[in-house]
Amino acid sequence: MKKMRAIFIGDVRFDQCPVFELNRETDYFEMIGDPEFKYAREVVEEDGDFLIFEIENDEATLIER
Repeated sequence: MKKMRAIFIGDVRFDQCPVFELNRETDYFEMIGDPEFKYAREVVEEDGDFLIFEIENDEATLIER
């Protein structure tokens, strides 16, 4: 099954970079490890400071927007 994941570009400055995964049931990108921290899908997709990836078979493909 394909997964959609996103990272916020500004977070790469820090020692740890949170990764957000799309929960298709709620349509929110939830932080892996802390699903209470989340963004609506449309917020992530419309914000150019997020990089969105499709993950399949352990391969990540950057989604061009």
